Amino acid sequence: MVVVPINPGSDGDSSHRPTVATHWPIDPPTIYLEKLAALWMASRGETVPGETYILDRLPDGYALYGKPRPGNPKLVDKWLFGHPSKKYFDSPNRFFPHFLHLMDNDGDSFGCPCTVCAAAGGKIPIIGSKGPKLLKPLQISGNGAGPKPLGRPKLLYTGKTDDEGNPDVYRNLIDKLKGEGRVDESIQEIMSMDWRAERKSLPAFLNKVSKQPMWMPRVAEVVLFVRKIQQDEEICYDKATKEFRVFNEKLGKFTSHPRWEAGVVGQTAAEDVSIEDLVTEPRKEYQVNYSGFRVEPLPDPNSEDKSLSKQYKYVPLHYTRPFIFWQEYLKGIPEDKWHPTIKHAFTAMSSFSLLEKFHFKGQWPIAAMSCKGIYIGSELIFIGDTVRLTPTTPEAPVTDVLKITSIKLHFSNLDLASSDDNDEGRPYNTTVHITGKAYTTDPSRAAPSLSKASIDPSSGLLPSCLDDSQDWYHLHDPSKFWRVPFNRILGRCFEPEALLLWLPTTMSAASSHSSASSSPATLTTAATTTPAHLTAGLSGTLHARHFATKHDRRIPHEDGKSWFWADHRAEALDLETLNGVELARVDENRDPKTWRALIRVMERVADERDRAEVKRAALAERPLRGYGGSAGGLVGAGLEVVAEEAGEAVEGRREKMSRSFAVADGFGGFIERDEDDEADELIERLAEGIDLESDEKMEDGGDDVDDEESVVEVESTPKRQRVEVVLWGDHENVAREGVVRKIPPVV
Repeated sequence: MVVVPINPGSDGDSSHRPTVATHWPIDPPTIYLEKLAALWMASRGETVPGETYILDRLPDGYALYGKPRPGNPKLVDKWLFGHPSKKYFDSPNRFFPHFLHLMDNDGDSFGCPCTVCAAAGGKIPIIGSKGPKLLKPLQISGNGAGPKPLGRPKLLYTGKTDDEGNPDVYRNLIDKLKGEGRVDESIQEIMSMDWRAERKSLPAFLNKVSKQPMWMPRVAEVVLFVRKIQQDEEICYDKATKEFRVFNEKLGKFTSHPRWEAGVVGQTAAEDVSIEDLVTEPRKEYQVNYSGFRVEPLPDPNSEDKSLSKQYKYVPLHYTRPFIFWQEYLKGIPEDKWHPTIKHAFTAMSSFSLLEKFHFKGQWPIAAMSCKGIYIGSELIFIGDTVRLTPTTPEAPVTDVLKITSIKLHFSNLDLASSDDNDEGRPYNTTVHITGKAYTTDPSRAAPSLSKASIDPSSGLLPSCLDDSQDWYHLHDPSKFWRVPFNRILGRCFEPEALLLWLPTTMSAASSHSSASSSPATLTTAATTTPAHLTAGLSGTLHARHFATKHDRRIPHEDGKSWFWADHRAEALDLETLNGVELARVDENRDPKTWRALIRVMERVADERDRAEVKRAALAERPLRGYGGSAGGLVGAGLEVVAEEAGEAVEGRREKMSRSFAVADGFGGFIERDEDDEADELIERLAEGIDLESDEKMEDGGDDVDDEESVVEVESTPKRQRVEVVLWGDHENVAREGVVRKIPPVV
């Protein structure tokens, strides 16, 4: 066998590699070395009978990976990675034209005729001895209408990609920051069909939630729930036992403890609910599957068995309670009698995920990514919410609250970190901080620069959810902002009326058995004289977080790690389905490659391969999960564009969207839609070319505020891989000691 040395120079990109969880490197890549050598020697006319050939190596930046074929793992498919467009070659024969062009042009792939270069289009960086070049974007002509516009340049941007082949917007923004020194722009994941679909539904969801009271359960939150309460029964506080039990009005006595489960909110009530719904069931116009909440029992995050999700139940609001109050509501129930889902929820309480990352701003080597929401444990927190802060010392009650103005992921030490997230080099540092205006009920903690006078409730300075019967003080100079690490968030600050209904601690003189059985109107009136229970749920939350740190297998607690940072909510809860539909990680019909072709077709920047892919998908009627439920939706729309350019007439099918709609960025699952929303709306927006510039500009402030609280250090890992959070300082002591040192409830 004759070893054939290759010429120097290559356009290979060594950062283009698949995840090791699905592929493994094939080294040496013998099949490519031998086949390419034979073809190259033949093209040069230098073959000698009886000799076989092998290259000394592949061009720099290229590597061969294998993956078992689905359904037949004995067969291994092989792909060559390294092309600067982030596409791969599936055979030596397909790679050979590109290889030959590199050999003949000193590693410069400008003008390469191979199928991958032809299909890539766009701005492909060429790395060769002659210096960097850019291929011009493809110009697609219409049906006799002359040249088409090039479309938005970002549609053709090719940088680093994620595991599904979509541009890794966040890493590419960091690379852009490194090159330009300063970046301040909206985040647009234009080549992600998930992101584009969210533009239709997520803003409406956020707007809807912002107008709801704090006590309203939110999509993908974890709640306590019971499956059934008889018509003449009610969950009440038993003053004699100081426990929550079922009170039977006919018998006039308490009978048993409720059978509490922990579940995920899949759908919220489509019919309006009021404060009365928290403890009783007012007359409803519709059945519970429309007026109630769909709750799915939470499977074990440490188990592959997710069958519990199928045992969902539509329940009225008063069948549910915030999971943060589990300790109060399970009091008196032996632990061995708890439903298994309670421990499942404990396991996920030290997880968090960011929702709707919308803006990136930085000056090398630091940057910040602004988000609109964050899931922490059982709850979803948004900008504009008022949240309770855990105390800085063990056994202390909760006295501080924060009205959130920004949620940010901060990047630092970018100049010291490796530019390749998949290597073993030093990662950059990331921290998640919540910023806003802080208030306290403790006058000793009030801002020293201000007088010790409390805030006038009529001034409009206090968040509306706070109990204005108490004295509140500014925790800091009101002209500045207060920034805390995300793990300081205990949960939302529920309205005092809701807390009195959920956790009554005083008894009305007219009550015959407990204040919980009093009418909502009576309890609402009592709110003017009863302080809000800021500390309620603190001990239980700290206990659950401590349990998660020790038992969540995704957190290496033996290394001192305390939190699991998930890419989206479905990953945080380790869900496979929600609302009966498979989520991205288990959905066999998910096809990002076809979606990207569809996007290029509808934006009229596609080539013939993209058109062929859309036609193939349409003929196969392949479902596009989350975008209308069938190929007749978006594929049909893309096919119409193809037909229009070809002068053909094609009638695409239209199907209604279901009540719930798949999104991936923050949920990995679903957000609510109305039953009569149709795929047509989304299709028309895509086909016409959506104005992707953000119409919401967040002026959240707080960027220049000095750190006034301890911070959370987060280890960085590649996108869609596990991230653990390392805590240090007093806050971890609170989490660990809160289990032993029971924090006394407010009585």
